[in-house]
Amino acid sequence: MRRMIAVGVLVLGAVAAAASPVVILYSGGFGYVRELREVELAQEGELILDGLPLTMLVDSLVVDGLTVARVDPLKRGSTAIEGLVGTMVTVFAHGERFAGRLLATGPGLVLSTVDGLLFLSSYDRIVAPLPVEPPTADQLSLKVSYRDGQSGWTEIGVRYLAEGLSWNVTYTATLADAALQLCGVVGVENQTGVEFRGAQVSLVAGEVYRPTAKAPAELGVRALALPSAYDAAPAFEYHRYTLPEPLDLTSGIAWAPFICGTLPFTRAYRFSGGAIEARVRFTNALGPLPAGEIRFYDEGGELFVGAAAIGHTPLGSDVDLAVGAAFDLTGERVQESRQRITDALYRDTYRITLRSAKDAPVEVEVVEALPGTWTITEHSLPYERLDAQRVLFRVLVPAGGTADVRYTVEWRY
Repeated sequence: MRRMIAVGVLVLGAVAAAASPVVILYSGGFGYVRELREVELAQEGELILDGLPLTMLVDSLVVDGLTVARVDPLKRGSTAIEGLVGTMVTVFAHGERFAGRLLATGPGLVLSTVDGLLFLSSYDRIVAPLPVEPPTADQLSLKVSYRDGQSGWTEIGVRYLAEGLSWNVTYTATLADAALQLCGVVGVENQTGVEFRGAQVSLVAGEVYRPTAKAPAELGVRALALPSAYDAAPAFEYHRYTLPEPLDLTSGIAWAPFICGTLPFTRAYRFSGGAIEARVRFTNALGPLPAGEIRFYDEGGELFVGAAAIGHTPLGSDVDLAVGAAFDLTGERVQESRQRITDALYRDTYRITLRSAKDAPVEVEVVEALPGTWTITEHSLPYERLDAQRVLFRVLVPAGGTADVRYTVEWRY
């Protein structure tokens, strides 16, 4: 198996100051960050990403414009020689003086000089400049190994989810005659330990189901294998998934790209009491999928819109996931009457009212759970029987309007 990164082409990329970041804050206490950074790249090598929050979800990191091979958090404040990799240094060895960028250490040194690569099996001392900004303990640095880079200075996108970002609004209502003056004050809180200067800030209002992963309490090596096809094979009554590249399972957490493909999907709205859910539906045509969390993004990956979990999903299975609560749709369920016909037989009448503030009509699925052995005797709209205890009504709600569905059910235990 070939080496992922050869020493002869290993170059630690320089990073210029980051451009104004985009920060999207959610009321659940987390945020989505996107930065553009000017970096100096080789065709393949290593890149240091500084100034990241310790509260970031490392497994949510995406680096646009590069094929990422490996990600390693760096310990801050280290004075070991390994911490000088990527720095311009002066090395004194065998009575001579050598200047260049330090590429690798142990055993010996590898320098990139004006005359090419220089390998030193031993040396007397190393002189290196002090860092422009001392490393801080409340920020995270990641060393990213990559390939498929464009040599020279180029712009890459760095995006991730992080905890410690939140916002809230406080309103003041002033009454005068028949009018009401309502004024709001928004509070934006940043507890990530990183300053986002000149950020383009957006606030997302609504009930977005947050990712369940947490920022790691301790940092260890976190490796990303090169993405390629994986091997899925039956094993007893299960499926075995074999990664295409070796992975160092050292201290900490490890992540590896697993499967990638494109699927058609549809959006839907469903009311089962409470909030009206926004749902995403698709058919699994990629292969057997093990259970896990799916994080959904919209607007070309620029906006996180919710998270949901799937169970073990065979090939060809339909997937139906709720990702959040629809902001502009509300529902109300009212029991209009109940009659006791016999000791064991009841007759109930229900009315469900749906309201929309959207500028276009939408279809809302109303799912009703029915007790015991039941028969629907009257209904204002057609219904579908989902299973022994549930029925579904499809209700078209006009733009900026309301719609009702009413039914009567007789049931017994």
